[in-house]
Amino acid sequence: MLTWMKRGSLLACLALPLPVLAETAAMPVDGDETFLPGFTCLAPAAGTDGPIICEALISQVMPPFYFELFWQMDEAAGERAIARIAIRQQGTAESFQVIENVDSQTFPDIENNGFEVIDLNFDGYLDFRLLAQTTAGPNVLYRNWLWSPRDQRFDGNQALDEIVSPEFDPDTQEITSRWRSSATEGGVDIHMWEAGAPVVIHRETDRYGERGCTRTFYDRIDGKLEQTGEGRCG
Repeated sequence: MLTWMKRGSLLACLALPLPVLAETAAMPVDGDETFLPGFTCLAPAAGTDGPIICEALISQVMPPFYFELFWQMDEAAGERAIARIAIRQQGTAESFQVIENVDSQTFPDIENNGFEVIDLNFDGYLDFRLLAQTTAGPNVLYRNWLWSPRDQRFDGNQALDEIVSPEFDPDTQEITSRWRSSATEGGVDIHMWEAGAPVVIHRETDRYGERGCTRTFYDRIDGKLEQTGEGRCG
């Protein structure tokens, strides 16, 4: 772990703007366009166990945030587990939020456990996520935290955590999930946000059998996902 002297020096440095960390300049926002600034992370020196430190802008009207990802090695699994995340604003030394029970564990060669800032709920503020685990299959899960302008903090969203391999489209405000449940079944789900939670509004399921592949269509009707069609895949 860092000594108090080293940690104090690091925090003092990070209280100042860090041009060396800036990967992408903040872009201006017109009307209802989503704000798209950059983010970057600084890994600890080789052979040390200091936190991974990430800098990110989540809004054009707020100062940069610093995320300290405290981790430990799971020697049996050979994976890096994020134990907690401390978050503070640029120019301050104290964290305004500490997130425990992060539940992100990946192989060390996955940079920063997949840390990323992205507008997950299309409200104009950027949120952040981490990979939940290392996976060799098509179903990738994340741990997600949404920025709450009202509470001035990041809140986890369990429903979003359960969506595999999500892709976010700010133009349509849809979340696309491409999943596979077995060697003979897979599909695509389209989600939209309703009352603070992502819900499936359309599903296409492909099933492979002796007669080839059948695609079944489902749509959300009166709050329920109903089968609306069937045909050949492709």
